[in-house]
Amino acid sequence: MTNPVRLGVFGNPVAHSVSPTIHSLFAELRDERILYDRMLATPAYFPKAVAQFFRNGGSGANVTLPFKEQAAQLANILTERAQVAGAVNTLMKVGSGFVVGDNTDGEGLVKDLNSKGFSVSGRSLVLLGAGGSARGVLPALLSLNPAKVYLVNRTLEKAQVLKRLLVDLSAHGAENIQVVSNADSINEPIDAVVNATSSSLHNIDIPLPGSFADNAWGYDLMYSETSTHFLKQLEKAGVKKRADGLGMLIEQAASSYQLWMGGERPDTTFVMSKLRPRTY
Repeated sequence: MTNPVRLGVFGNPVAHSVSPTIHSLFAELRDERILYDRMLATPAYFPKAVAQFFRNGGSGANVTLPFKEQAAQLANILTERAQVAGAVNTLMKVGSGFVVGDNTDGEGLVKDLNSKGFSVSGRSLVLLGAGGSARGVLPALLSLNPAKVYLVNRTLEKAQVLKRLLVDLSAHGAENIQVVSNADSINEPIDAVVNATSSSLHNIDIPLPGSFADNAWGYDLMYSETSTHFLKQLEKAGVKKRADGLGMLIEQAASSYQLWMGGERPDTTFVMSKLRPRTY
C-alpha cells in the first residue's frame, strides 16, 4: 500500500480549522489516502516551518491568516492569480525543491456566491479589509463586473497600495476602485458587502455602510457554527441575505485538492451536506 499524501494548513490560530475534515471527505469521495494536519506557526517561524514541512515529505499546504502575504514571498513560482492577489493560500511542491504558490480564494468565493444566488454584476460592492484575504478575492470580484467597488481599510495607505498593485497588473476593473477609510462615510445605498477583516475572529464591531439597498446581501469570509459577529451586525442593520465563509472554504479547498491530487474537482455539495446537514 502506498504512503498517504502529506498535506496540511498553516495558520495562527489554526486549532479551529475544519480543513482537515473537508480534505478527508474529498479523499474519501475519491478513494485516496492523505494525511492532513493543522500546523500552528508564528510570523518569525513560518518560513522555517514551511521549509521543514516540504523537506520532510509534504506535498501541499493551505495557508490561512495571518500568513497569506508572507507565503507569496516564500514560493519559488507564483501563478498568475497569486501574482495579482499578492497573496497565497495554496502551496505545492513540484519536482525537487520547487514550491509553487497559488491563490484559490477568489475562485472559491465566486463559486459560493453563484451557488447562493448572490449577484455582483452591475451592483455597488463594499469590500472591508485590504490584507491577504482581501487581496485573494478582490480580483475575482472585479471580474464579475460590479458597477462600483469601495475598498475600505482603516489604514488608507494599505488599501491604496492594493489598488495600485491591481492597476499596475492591469486587473479587470481596478481603475474603478474607490478607496475609503471608513464604510460609514459612503453616501449611497449599498447592494453587497464582503468582510475580509478578522473582526468576527475577535468579536468586534466594524463600521458598516450607512445604508443598504432593499435586496442587499452580506458575506463574511470567516465561518462559525453559529452566526459570526459580522453577520449579527448585518442582521441588526436589516440585511436579510447573509452568509458566512464556510461555502467559500469548501470551494477553495476543492480547488486546492485538485491542484495537489489531479483528477476531477471534488464534489463540494457532498462535503457541505456533511458539515451543515440541517442547512442542506
